[in-house]
Amino acid sequence: MDPTFSPALHRQRHEFVINFVKSNQPKKVVDLGCGECSLLKQLKFHHEIELLAGVDIDRAVLEKKMRRLAPLATDYLQPRNDRLRIDVYHGSVTQKDARLKGFDLVTSIELIEHLSLADVKLFSEVVFGYMSPVAVIVSTPNADFNPLFRRISGFRHSDHKFEWSRAEFKSWALKVCLDYGFEVEFTGVGQAPPGYRENVGFCSQIGVFHRLGVREVCNHLCFNDAEDVSSYTLLYSKVYPSLRDNNILRRVLVSRVLHWAEKLGRRWVEEKSEGEGEERHGAPETPLPLDEKQTACGAAMKSLVEHQEVGELFWADGKGPQESCKLGRRSG
Repeated sequence: MDPTFSPALHRQRHEFVINFVKSNQPKKVVDLGCGECSLLKQLKFHHEIELLAGVDIDRAVLEKKMRRLAPLATDYLQPRNDRLRIDVYHGSVTQKDARLKGFDLVTSIELIEHLSLADVKLFSEVVFGYMSPVAVIVSTPNADFNPLFRRISGFRHSDHKFEWSRAEFKSWALKVCLDYGFEVEFTGVGQAPPGYRENVGFCSQIGVFHRLGVREVCNHLCFNDAEDVSSYTLLYSKVYPSLRDNNILRRVLVSRVLHWAEKLGRRWVEEKSEGEGEERHGAPETPLPLDEKQTACGAAMKSLVEHQEVGELFWADGKGPQESCKLGRRSG
């Protein structure tokens, strides 16, 4: 029987990236070979990310799936503190595009095996040399694991141009580090059954590359401004609602002011009605006139004091602060 994985192998690969994002908190992340945008869809919920981009060669798939990255209704009801922009590009990972230079994290999940070896060389030059990110995560099938798949002869997918053993992957990764000034850690996901793990390794092998300090090897400096090109086609770009947008902030403030003013107005009416009832000593209660209720609510609204510099609203009834509502807004 072929090995089975729980959770599914593609979920384990995505979870590996998500855990890396949680630990390292990159602000700018691009997924190369983003395909159906499923990884991007998960990453958009991580509020440390301010720019999230995806690139794929299959335009038809992108146009079909990229709309799933649109903001949800809850994103407008509860805007983020920080900005988020999502860009989806159609293009080849073997081509340079200046808009993707200097990202904090580049992910390449089960991509390079779909390239020819000549294109893998170009991929290395573009990603590690030209884009020059802080970190890169590359995953690819581990050929050493393949004998455990008894139903598979040859490569795991008909479009794969190669599948590297652990030694071959390590050789490529170390050369990349030497050429472009990175260091690499080797790991993987998809464990083999007991008794095979030492011999075959992980089903998907992963290299986590970190750029060396100030770049002892600065090949990327050899690329001049003439190469700051835009080879990709931007298919989709969306800015998420954020409290850093003054229009969004104003709408949130107004909504919360009205909510708390209504709440305080109701409380004022209830307390006034209870006080009058006690004074009558059990006399039949006379409903408060509508115009007096409106006046009471208006008075409560006038007593609102806004302290935007600390992102908190206070309400006072002449006796000092009574209640507050945190907006969670950051300064900056």
